[in-house]
Amino acid sequence: MSKESKAEKKAAKQAAKAEKKANKEPKNPEVVKSVISAVTAVICVIAIVVTSVSITTKICETNIKIAGSSKSADGSADIAGTDIADPAAIDDGTAAPADAAADATADPTDKDAAAADASAADASAPADAAPADSSSSSSSSSSSSSSSSAAPAASSSESAAPVGSDIAKIVAYYNNAANATKAYKGTIKITCKDGTNTKITNTSFPKAAVSIANDLLPNDYPKTETCTCTNGQVKGTKVKKDGKKSDINKSMKDYIVIYGDSKMSKLTAAGVASATCAKTNGGYKVTLKLKPEQVTGLSQRPASHFACMQVMDISEDDLKPFTLEQCTVKYLGGTITAVVNDKGLLTSYSAVDPMEMSGTLKWTAIKGTATLSATYQGAYTFAY
Repeated sequence: MSKESKAEKKAAKQAAKAEKKANKEPKNPEVVKSVISAVTAVICVIAIVVTSVSITTKICETNIKIAGSSKSADGSADIAGTDIADPAAIDDGTAAPADAAADATADPTDKDAAAADASAADASAPADAAPADSSSSSSSSSSSSSSSSAAPAASSSESAAPVGSDIAKIVAYYNNAANATKAYKGTIKITCKDGTNTKITNTSFPKAAVSIANDLLPNDYPKTETCTCTNGQVKGTKVKKDGKKSDINKSMKDYIVIYGDSKMSKLTAAGVASATCAKTNGGYKVTLKLKPEQVTGLSQRPASHFACMQVMDISEDDLKPFTLEQCTVKYLGGTITAVVNDKGLLTSYSAVDPMEMSGTLKWTAIKGTATLSATYQGAYTFAY
């Protein structure tokens, strides 16, 4: 072989080695970077898919809980309008993505949106449940209110008794009980002890004339009565201070104040100075202290005293041969004490009514000033 041929062959070998060496050199870094980015993107896509599936599962579970806590009108679970996919069909995240390259370009904000949806679903759960609790509470409150209003009321006396010192309420309470007693149509056993003591306390008349005048004044306390009232008719016996007896046969209307009236009391709060009502054995004790009143003349009646108790029962004829001119009668403020039972009826009634009369007393040719004091006292018991 010629030297030229050897040299050519050698050159060809060297060229082949150089080309082989060149092929073994590292690849372009930019290419490597592209490959790594692609692999990273695939991993991110897989992570997003797995997270989305987990969030979707949470949302479904939340919807199921909400549907279970809401009840329809007939008591069954109301899931109307709730679209729950078949659990078996829910992707558990094990399925491989169909197109990794396409997923790699997916909007990364989808993950935040899904998380926001899940938070909204969690937040809505209590809000949806709240109305049910509220209505339940309202229903319970309403039921409690109904139960309270339906509770049996106390007896009329127990519920109406105005314990304390409210004048208007106590006067109304007493009037109701007194008038119910007078109108009672059953049988009542009645005892009574009453009368008036009167005397001349100050006068310019001689003592002999005063003694005669005092004998003319009403001094019949005490007289006693024992009666039975049936259907408004009173029958019984009266025993006077001197021991004389007489029969009683009259209507309840004429037997007890206000005489000749179907009512026993027409008292108003305006005529009362003080009032008390307190619990006592057998019911409630009422005490009424009337305001003082003044009238001119023996025939005039003081409005408040006459509305609830015995007043001065004396006339000009009762004083003859004396006459009382320019007469003023002062009612000093009577007191009523009564007990009302649990049926709203009186079991006892007492009245004390002090009075004072003053004027010019005349007897034949004698004329002088005179002051008289009188007190009516009456005590009744009622047994039904």
